[in-house]
Amino acid sequence: MNQELLDEITIERQCRKYFDVELEVKELIARAIPTSATSKGTIFKAGGQVYLFMTSQGIQLLDDVRKIVQRMGCEAAEFLPLHGEAEYFDRIAREKFKAMFPGKPIVSDDDLRYYRNLTPYNPALVRISKIRGELRGFDARSHVWRKVKDYSYSKISPKHS
Repeated sequence: MNQELLDEITIERQCRKYFDVELEVKELIARAIPTSATSKGTIFKAGGQVYLFMTSQGIQLLDDVRKIVQRMGCEAAEFLPLHGEAEYFDRIAREKFKAMFPGKPIVSDDDLRYYRNLTPYNPALVRISKIRGELRGFDARSHVWRKVKDYSYSKISPKHS
């Protein structure tokens, strides 16, 4: 069995295990891209969409993943919640807000925005809406982002009338 096939099977299993989604990997665009000193990401196509699957050996927060996606030259369409729990990011944000301000009620979504970014998110699965001509990876020796591969992608969504 070749390494690419093993990577496809591993990603499909991880998506089922951690995100409760069934994805059939059609193409590995770039695999094991360094995204920090302790994390790696794989860009792949599944079901007509492009995804980034990312894991870290250390702590990884939603805000870290947001920044990494941008630095890779991508735009995120959706951050899939762990365990398929639709309210995962909001639930953790509420818990963190209540721990910090036990007596204060949550009035609006703005109260949770900061705490949502502090949600643990390892592994991460991101549906990508756009790749701006090249994928970049993190060079840990020089601490800069370098081109890994030329690739353009833009998901065009139909207009609803």
